Amino acid sequence: MKKILVPTDLSPIAERGLSLAIEVAERSEAEISLVNFTRHPFGKTFTAMGEVKSKTDEEGELFNLQLLHTYKEKLDTLAKKYGQRGVDIETSIVDEEFKDGIDEYLQREKIDLVVMGTSGEENATEVFTGNHTEQVIKISKCPVLSVRDGFQIKDFDKIVLAVNVIKDNSHIDEALNTLADLAACFDAHIYLVHVRDRATDYSDMDLEDFFKEMAESVGLRNYSVTIYDAEDQAAGVIQYAREVKAGLIAVIKNSSEGIFRIFSNHFSDRLVKEVGRPVFTYNLQNA
Repeated sequence: MKKILVPTDLSPIAERGLSLAIEVAERSEAEISLVNFTRHPFGKTFTAMGEVKSKTDEEGELFNLQLLHTYKEKLDTLAKKYGQRGVDIETSIVDEEFKDGIDEYLQREKIDLVVMGTSGEENATEVFTGNHTEQVIKISKCPVLSVRDGFQIKDFDKIVLAVNVIKDNSHIDEALNTLADLAACFDAHIYLVHVRDRATDYSDMDLEDFFKEMAESVGLRNYSVTIYDAEDQAAGVIQYAREVKAGLIAVIKNSSEGIFRIFSNHFSDRLVKEVGRPVFTYNLQNA
């Protein structure tokens, strides 16, 4: 986990994402890319004042230039503020709308983790709303860590991992190893929980043995397995996280045929909205 992307619209909500990214980067020795996605006429990626040529004859171009200068100054102020913790923070403004630019940026820069502040509101006017977090989860090949109401680092020693039965997916080990790396940053215990609806859920399987075998296959050591009965997956995960006083919830999202149900993009977003804790989502569909 060496490269962390923090998308920002320079709002207080987005700054929560940067604050959390600093905690991860400080412990994993990662570098942070603090990026604003804004359409502009001055090149694909605007990273320094010197990159802007003197093309300010027209009023519109002058306005754009002044706006970019303002954004760049705010980005640099944030980088200076949080960089005092000893973390390398690179700032840039990418010439794309968020929904178009994020996918290309993730691939081009080989990002290992996205950390986002989110309002958790589907109809909010801010750029980075719950819907935008869902968009990133939907397309990202790397995990997404989203935060709404802030966080308590002291509680990160307890991580709840919500997972469904996942078979014949070669990327599950990669997902578990990535989470294990994050857990190691905070010396955390992983509470692996499967929320079971007894009416429909794998009555012929020994679920506890299944998940223990999955954990042992990647060398997880500091973990426990719980099968939690509830009719609603999200409600069950939320309740269990409250019971163990977890500081972070992780979801490994999978899409399978037949009887294997999925964690939808909305599942992670609902957890962010209802439980308030940061949520780490790894989408196996993109791996």
